[in-house]
Amino acid sequence: MRNVFFVMALAASLVGPGISSYADQAQNSPSVYGGPDISTRYLKIARSYRENGRYELARQAYLQALSTSRSNEDTAMIRNELGAIELLLRTMR
Repeated sequence: MRNVFFVMALAASLVGPGISSYADQAQNSPSVYGGPDISTRYLKIARSYRENGRYELARQAYLQALSTSRSNEDTAMIRNELGAIELLLRTMR
């Protein structure tokens, strides 16, 4: 139990005024929040694969779109379409 408190105290002393936390760095990073939203590009690719009957490739593109999605609306739409593809794949196997 003392070890836990020691580790917590040590961690608190390391994050001082001169050292920022990782979350602060991630929020201010232009690579995280700046630039174009690439999830729409993956979504277009996934839909193209789906229309051509390439369901495994469509599933992968949907997963990439989901992992890069920034808005809740887009995430809900991608999850819905991904669920439909996964159901289709399960019924085909």
